Amino acid sequence: MAANLLQAMIPIQALSYEEDARAGFLMGWLATHGINASRTGNNIWAKEVFSENAPTLMLCAHIDTVQAAESYTFDPLNPPMMEDRILGLGSNDDGGSVVCMIATFLYFKQKGSCPVNLLLLLSCEEERSGAGGTHSLKEFIKANADFAIIGEPTRMQANIAECGLLVLDGTATGKSAHAARPSEGENALYKALRDIETLRNFKFDRVSPALGAIKLMVTQINAGCAHNVIPDKCTFVVDIRPNELYDNGEILQILQSKVESTLRARSLTNRASATPSDSPLYKTALHLGLDMVNSPTTSDWMCIPVPAMKMGPGDSRRSHKADEYILISEISDGIDNYIRFIENIQL
Repeated sequence: MAANLLQAMIPIQALSYEEDARAGFLMGWLATHGINASRTGNNIWAKEVFSENAPTLMLCAHIDTVQAAESYTFDPLNPPMMEDRILGLGSNDDGGSVVCMIATFLYFKQKGSCPVNLLLLLSCEEERSGAGGTHSLKEFIKANADFAIIGEPTRMQANIAECGLLVLDGTATGKSAHAARPSEGENALYKALRDIETLRNFKFDRVSPALGAIKLMVTQINAGCAHNVIPDKCTFVVDIRPNELYDNGEILQILQSKVESTLRARSLTNRASATPSDSPLYKTALHLGLDMVNSPTTSDWMCIPVPAMKMGPGDSRRSHKADEYILISEISDGIDNYIRFIENIQL
């Protein structure tokens, strides 16, 4: 069933911000299979309450895709059929998790019992961190879920932490003049270099047990219009990988206090995340002996206001690449392992 559902989804284009047709298809499929789902924009959700006293676990996966790479050797929306795998755009990221989570939700609904209540959330705009995706549902999630599994291709390893992303644009300003008369100008490039050296040597105090220290790297610099003109402006880019012990706004404030250049964040929303060690998710992963690793990629996790963990079928090394695929065995194992995780959850 799950593999057939994924094969039916792939031809329905669902680029970020363009998920309407796929959302409509999934709403119809869920209704046909007895799941009373609701839709907010292109986000779909359904809740099954098994006990008023039980906590609620959210199963969250995203229905949107990136643009297909030009190097595909087949039509990414009309891929060839193969016996052991499903090909096509979004098959691995994140179609596998979508259909496995739907199948898991349906399994417990049909069984009529579950140690936790379940909230299924199929989100949109994840690949672009869009405002209409999980960003818009934070209060809804907080009111309806106690913890969450984020479905992403992790080979069903328990990802217990993921770095955030903070990109800063730095601007140093000076005064232009002829290069032969340096006393009449102020070289913005030199000012930027001093600040870059400060940033290079700066160390954040809080070191995460899961993610380690914050990583900071200046990756771009630009200044000057001619060899004989002192530049009055120099821009540079700072790539920062935060840990969960700092808010991105706090990082910006700290760094701004250390430099003369003006720093501006492109976005403050891509925060770091880590699974609390006292959460049912962490305890269950330990109980089941799952591989517990840190994630090199970001996801909807950064928008989830409850304790969470990232785990799903497929392999992230196939994501955003040409000739994307997921093995049918990975889908089957994903469903079995989601069910096993929930049945053994350590509350």
